[in-house]
Amino acid sequence: MREFMRLALRLGLLVCIAALTGCASTRLIDSDVRSFRTGSLDLAAASYQFERLPSQQADAAAQTEREHWATPVLQRVGLTLASQSPRYTLQLGVATEQVPRNDQFFPRRWNGFPLGPVFAAPPMLWPLEPSLYRFQVQVLLRDAQNREVVYEASAQHTGPWSDQAHILPAVLLAAMRDFPNQASGPSNVKVEIGPLGMELRP
Repeated sequence: MREFMRLALRLGLLVCIAALTGCASTRLIDSDVRSFRTGSLDLAAASYQFERLPSQQADAAAQTEREHWATPVLQRVGLTLASQSPRYTLQLGVATEQVPRNDQFFPRRWNGFPLGPVFAAPPMLWPLEPSLYRFQVQVLLRDAQNREVVYEASAQHTGPWSDQAHILPAVLLAAMRDFPNQASGPSNVKVEIGPLGMELRP
């Protein structure tokens, strides 16, 4: 029993160290992406202003922060924030939630169950497993004149990191990878976060 407690403490320490050093290391963020082009896009005048839903207006401080980190990512794909007379309006939706740990990430084989051996984490070690977090980003680009949606993109990532300031921009970059074209279908896009910033990976 004493050896088991030592092992549990060591595992807990390793998890804490990984959580504390995760932001400083290079990370590969993989996102499930879908994008659609539903109209013509004038990239020569691809200026935009953010458009907010009533719920986003009610939490203006949080939405302003999201738009702040989203602006350089959108600039990177060719969209320029305009102070007035934009060609397009852009609606940015963001959701973050902690999700139940999925044992497929940490499978183990355990014997002694009535129906035979199973692959799962033992209940005694569940608190030591890292939590998982789901990040979702959606972009709707509308023609500012006729209000038609001309481009839609969304991406979702689930992983052990909770630092939104780093993960959400990477998920947005993945969502906009194919802009101004649409993806041929659902795809998995990888973005590497490192000391020098973010880079798309094959």
